[in-house]
Amino acid sequence: MSSQDPRDRDQGASVDGSSRRILTIPNAITISRLALLPVAIYLAIAKGQFIASTLLIAFIGSTDFLDGYLARRLHQVSELGKIIDPSADRIVILTVGITAFIEGWIPWYLAVFVLFREVAISILTSFVFSRYRYRIDVIFAGKAGTLALLFALPGIILGQNKSPNLHIVADVAITLSIFGTAILYYAGFWYFTKVLIPLLRGVDPNDLVK
Repeated sequence: MSSQDPRDRDQGASVDGSSRRILTIPNAITISRLALLPVAIYLAIAKGQFIASTLLIAFIGSTDFLDGYLARRLHQVSELGKIIDPSADRIVILTVGITAFIEGWIPWYLAVFVLFREVAISILTSFVFSRYRYRIDVIFAGKAGTLALLFALPGIILGQNKSPNLHIVADVAITLSIFGTAILYYAGFWYFTKVLIPLLRGVDPNDLVK
């Protein structure tokens, strides 16, 4: 029999073992990368420092894997982290994507598809959580698609440098973005068919496919 008081368990961890702590190293990293995002956009748009902006965006993207690794390594997986980490990815992708569209760095159709998907997923996850108190975990396809876009974003910015040799980098990055977006749409279809529809049909959230 466990000696832990149930009240302590409720305050300290959720059913899946994740902590309810807010001040953790992974969460601090996630918030820090969001704080650096406006700096990266400013360097590209206002200063034309595409290489510096590229390096900063690449750093921001790399911390996405760092905070997840540290959360597991330091046993600091938290409920807040599970929410703000994918939200931070979405904010980075949307911010850079909208900026790239406004500046004419990417085709309009790519921007529309990315924007529609991210907005739709945000609405879906918010609705499911508020209505059913169920938090949708990111599946592998979602992580893979996000990874592809996070790799592509620095390339899109770098390709705007005046050096003609770097123009092909943007073309490759756009191709990678299209590939990543397609994967993300597959993940969105999975969330819709495996989570939303069953919930609307009355399936208990605890019985959903993980």
